[in-house]
Amino acid sequence: MALPVTKDDIDVSRVIHHELGHWMMARELGFSVGQIFIKRMHGKASGHAKAFPRAQSRLDTAESVDGYLSNRIKVLLAGTIVEIEWYRKTFEQSLDQDDFDRIYENGVIDHSGVNDKAKAEELLVVLAGIRNERTARYDDLTTQIRTHFVELYHEAEQIAGRFLEKLFVLAELVFKEPWQGHMLVVTNERLAELSEIANQTLKAQQGEGRLNQQSPAVAPSD
Repeated sequence: MALPVTKDDIDVSRVIHHELGHWMMARELGFSVGQIFIKRMHGKASGHAKAFPRAQSRLDTAESVDGYLSNRIKVLLAGTIVEIEWYRKTFEQSLDQDDFDRIYENGVIDHSGVNDKAKAEELLVVLAGIRNERTARYDDLTTQIRTHFVELYHEAEQIAGRFLEKLFVLAELVFKEPWQGHMLVVTNERLAELSEIANQTLKAQQGEGRLNQQSPAVAPSD
């Protein structure tokens, strides 16, 4: 089944969720983050989430390089993970493997002109070189890359599960921020403020949910 066509505000919403996926995953894994910006043109949107992929300590062992690359790849995969969830929620339909491939392979293009898939796969080649013995067979390398991709994708999914609910609330707040022409720029400071508002909103919603789950008082009998 083909993915629904997105354009105008719907496409802006898609890209906001995608970029917040990168932003929140980067924060979760200890990377410094900055602004996000969204650009719309001819009914379609593009975007970029600023993250500073600096190592927290010296990468002087294969294990430390492995850990750094793994986290960096998870940040890249987070956009796809969140975007898949956005499609499910927005259009209330399940997605199959072909849908996943379309989202991953045709992901949001940032200002560098490269999508997440291209960036992730370049890093996956390096990761495979650290984790596996060198092979001259292309098929072997492809299998290694796929194995590491699946492992890191599932790990990133588990991490994203901790902040997905908040992300969807935050995305609604970001969507309402003022635009400057065709560009929406939200600073890291403003994102932190909106993130706190999202926390408060979730707490209020959870409080209402608990009240609704309580059994109603039984009226006294005559």
